[in-house]
Amino acid sequence: MEAVTSKTELMDWISKLEDKEVLMELENIKRKATFDFEEEFKKGISGEELKRRLSERLKSLPWKK
Repeated sequence: MEAVTSKTELMDWISKLEDKEVLMELENIKRKATFDFEEEFKKGISGEELKRRLSERLKSLPWKK
């Protein structure tokens, strides 16, 4: 029963909270708690894609000759 009381108190506190920094930190905690590595891994790029992008980026820099 203590967990339910704690949750209720936290929800009441959060609903009255106006400090944007604290709200952003709470959002970061929530995001970390729900992080799904497998799903994020699917969104990643391959090694070949990384090399291609890096090569393009290096070629676009204003190198002195």
